[in-house]
Amino acid sequence: MLDSLFQKIRTFVLVIFVLAGISISAQEVEEKTKIDFQGNYRVRGFNLGRDIYTSRQTPVTPYNRSDFVQQYNKDTLTKYQNELAAREKGYPSTLSPQKEDTTYYDARMTLNMNFSTSKYFEALVGVQIGDIIFGGRGVNQSSSVGPGQGGEATFSSAVNMQTNFLYLNFKLPEKSFTARVGLQLFTSAQGRVVFVPGTGVNLTKDIRDWNTTIEGGWFVAKQNNLTDLDKNTFADKNYQGSNIYFYKIKTSFFNNAKHELYSFYLDDNLRDIQDVSGVYGLVSRTSESNQLFWHGLFNEFNFSDFTLTVHGIYNHGHVKSLNPYRDANGDEIQRKYDLYQIKGGFFDTQLSYRYNESVSVTAMGSGSTGRPGYEKDGTRSNLHGNGYRTLLPGYSLSNIANDFTGGYALFSGRDMSGLYEYGIFTDIVLSGPLVLTLGYYRLYGTKSPLIDNNRFYNEENFYHTSAYFGQEYNLNLRWSAFRDMQILLRSGYFVAGNGLKAYLDTTQGTILRELFVTAEHRF
Repeated sequence: MLDSLFQKIRTFVLVIFVLAGISISAQEVEEKTKIDFQGNYRVRGFNLGRDIYTSRQTPVTPYNRSDFVQQYNKDTLTKYQNELAAREKGYPSTLSPQKEDTTYYDARMTLNMNFSTSKYFEALVGVQIGDIIFGGRGVNQSSSVGPGQGGEATFSSAVNMQTNFLYLNFKLPEKSFTARVGLQLFTSAQGRVVFVPGTGVNLTKDIRDWNTTIEGGWFVAKQNNLTDLDKNTFADKNYQGSNIYFYKIKTSFFNNAKHELYSFYLDDNLRDIQDVSGVYGLVSRTSESNQLFWHGLFNEFNFSDFTLTVHGIYNHGHVKSLNPYRDANGDEIQRKYDLYQIKGGFFDTQLSYRYNESVSVTAMGSGSTGRPGYEKDGTRSNLHGNGYRTLLPGYSLSNIANDFTGGYALFSGRDMSGLYEYGIFTDIVLSGPLVLTLGYYRLYGTKSPLIDNNRFYNEENFYHTSAYFGQEYNLNLRWSAFRDMQILLRSGYFVAGNGLKAYLDTTQGTILRELFVTAEHRF
């Protein structure tokens, strides 16, 4: 019933868009096309080091411990025999240390072109070249396609351009109404639910008398309507895909307060198989269909020298997830899908205090309900026990623990299920355009990760789980050298706790560190 309702909504929106365009065509006065170019060029230099994994490398499924230990010992012996044979023949070592200290550079350019033909219509296309790594991605790591390819000293280069935006804006200035159709950026408050480019429709209406903006729309995250797996020249199924519907109401009834009420609905019936592999074989296999809601309320209050933001999200619905029958060794013998009811929450709060024109201090906390990691049967823990499911978020809390800006990142917004992070940072204006930021953060699991299926970090090896994932120190330095030029130094030092080692199933390593310098020119 919901499927047919949302299909009718999509059709109605597109029909209104076409009819509105026809109705103003007779009124439109011919104008010259105006073209506006905007973009930026960025170059970065990185120095990174770590002695611990950034993602899990062992399977999350049940296993036979004696068989695993026997196979592990056999593989270890084979590695050392191969190393000995290589050394005897004068060949390079076949083993490398389980740590890294690496330096590299990359460059990227974005270009947005806006075409305005009248006060009613404008179109925008945005492309990105790179990030291209100086010298390429390394031996046997390069490909001929992808925005991060190329960089080697040669005239034959990879195709390294991607399209970020491609949309048409239809505007009715007299009605304070805008309709945008095509590839565009879809967002929620602070990017906590959605921050991703997608193809769809976004309708915006300003109600100026109430100081309110209403948005609504839909975009297609993924679709399989044109798939022909059996090669009979006919599409296998219709209405197969992942569709996201939303509305947002932004208000500011008082000068010192801003509010945003929103909801997102995910209708996903793809059930595509997603495999993740690691050093020790297949880590996880997931296949799901989802009908989930996210309802959020964002508030920002400004009181003289204080700024307070309070943001809460309620997630509910149901998920059908792959949970196959397994034998005593944990091997899949027959596939089946189980139904899980989802009820979870996400919180986000931040309090900032401006001491004077040069110094400000901010305390923050962000996290969700549930448990990180996997259950004893190999299913994700966020399917159980008030687990919170993420949609397509994009945000950064600190430089390493939760980040998507470059360098190391233990978690991204999409992984913040059953985790919370809190910390404090200060911005200090050293001299004019030079700003120093110092920060300290701690990362925890809302509950301790389970270690029943861990191969290394387990109770048989005398290790115990913990909710403490680690602590992080940040130092950033931003220099606005010119009006259109900025240089940024970002650094982080993360010390892992037992909770992270339990989550990653590793007994070695503790430290991740990063430092990178960015020079960005905007035009």
